[in-house]
Amino acid sequence: MSYMRSEARARQILDCAKRVFAERGFHAANVSHICEAAGIGRGTLYQYFTNKRSVLEALLRETLERVKGLMERQSSRAVTFPPPETVTRAQAIAFETRSLRELLEVVFSDDDMLRILLREAVGLDVDVEKILSEIDDAFVAIVERDIVNGIKAGFLRPMDPHAVAIMIVGGTEKLALTALRGAEPVDLDRLAREACTLHAIGTLSDRVKPD
Repeated sequence: MSYMRSEARARQILDCAKRVFAERGFHAANVSHICEAAGIGRGTLYQYFTNKRSVLEALLRETLERVKGLMERQSSRAVTFPPPETVTRAQAIAFETRSLRELLEVVFSDDDMLRILLREAVGLDVDVEKILSEIDDAFVAIVERDIVNGIKAGFLRPMDPHAVAIMIVGGTEKLALTALRGAEPVDLDRLAREACTLHAIGTLSDRVKPD
């Protein structure tokens, strides 16, 4: 029972820290701000984390584990593609949009985590950059695998899957970063749809039936 209480407390600290980092910015935030948001004393936080940087690392590693988990779940799925001649361009784009939307929801679990990943953690130090790089590599790997499957199924023309995956991920992250500057919550559905439409129009093979 004690272990469960400790686990719940650590979860509370991480959730509150995520909000604090997103609202105040990592550099402006301090341990006191996190403690105040969580309703705990500094001593309690230090039972779980060394400092605010270790809290940030824990949040980033959670994201990395979520992405790796998605990769494993998708690897175990048996995906069957219909003949491309039987599918319209709109249907193909909708399929790819759902796939990218699932990935975006895992990486950017909410607006706060999106802000931390794309703004607050970038350039912080070598160790944090390493975790960000691992997240990015896993992100690219999942998109690349989807592209490879699409090529094999005849939905996509022959191309360099890795290069195109990097462009899709980079473009999506840039769109998300731009959206963060607005006052409205980031619309992941629109983000996925626009990114997939932009790239699919240039990558779908001639075998796909026109709308």
